[in-house]
Amino acid sequence: MNWQPNAEPKMSREPDVEAVFFYNFDENMPERLVNYQIWFNQGNDTATIISDHANEGFGTLDKGNAESLKDVFIKASQTK
Repeated sequence: MNWQPNAEPKMSREPDVEAVFFYNFDENMPERLVNYQIWFNQGNDTATIISDHANEGFGTLDKGNAESLKDVFIKASQTK
């Protein structure tokens, strides 16, 4: 994933997935929360991701990685 930290894209629709990841880098510090908005693009089978982490911002996943990510979220939603 190549992030574009300073990009502020405008999306034409709501995200397909909104996820919060909990990162724990140091057991003596509270976890860090990172919010992600994910769009699965029908035309080219990629995924567009917007992150609220300062070093990330905006990025695009290629077809193979987008399919893998989509499978993870589909499986997670089926186990609820």
